[in-house]
Amino acid sequence: MQNIIDFWAMANTLVIMFALGLHPNDSAKADKLSQLIFARVLMYNLLIPSLMLVALKSMNVFSSASLSAMALCIAAAGGTSAGAFVKQVKGSQRLIAQLIIFLLGVSLGAITVFSMIGWINSESLSLGYLAGYLLAITLIPLLLGSFISQLFSQWAKLWQPRLERVGGLLVILLVLALALRYGQEILTGPIEPLLAACVLVMIFVVPPLFERTLAVRRTVVLATLVRNLTLVLSLLAVLPNAANLLPTVLAFGLLMYVMVGVLLWCWQRNMD
Repeated sequence: MQNIIDFWAMANTLVIMFALGLHPNDSAKADKLSQLIFARVLMYNLLIPSLMLVALKSMNVFSSASLSAMALCIAAAGGTSAGAFVKQVKGSQRLIAQLIIFLLGVSLGAITVFSMIGWINSESLSLGYLAGYLLAITLIPLLLGSFISQLFSQWAKLWQPRLERVGGLLVILLVLALALRYGQEILTGPIEPLLAACVLVMIFVVPPLFERTLAVRRTVVLATLVRNLTLVLSLLAVLPNAANLLPTVLAFGLLMYVMVGVLLWCWQRNMD
């Protein structure tokens, strides 16, 4: 079952990034976005969560396993599933594609730093292999989609919405698979993983809600909240203490998508 979920997550990433590449530039404003937005996204995705994690460590609120799992989720920025939903809430598809690639670089840097300071046990982790894997499933399909869009614009206009819907469906099916496989275990297990997951979700959601522009706000909230579960699962496969981290990671993954669903519902209601 776990191998199926891993493959599903990878296929989901490939489809979503390819669909984003097929999409034409959706706004002239995207080209004029200040570099400050990337600085703010860095703050929302890494700096604020890391400071909050330091505070939680100092207060001894959670166990070392929960804190390590939280660090893993913080490091795993650039979740591609955000690209499947941003159009539905009138966000920017061009911006979300740029942010996903930007955050993948941030994620690799965070993993390196967290490993150096002992937040992630990465003795058996090859960062070179990890970087190559992430580029292969994100940047390559994005560039391929963009290349095809320029050569065959009519074909891209026809198939981009269809692939976008397929990507959204794959995300929904992935969430259902995770819920069926681990939902009961999470809900009937220890309360600490759920509490840690709730705290982490709030840390990712609240700060970017203060972005002033509606399209940018919704895009940045999704880019911050949706973490890279493909990366998390890849890391768990090689970490020696993966069994201890798994409950918090799974609880966060499910709560993350529940919050995404709540936000999408609220935003779409406001558009009606």
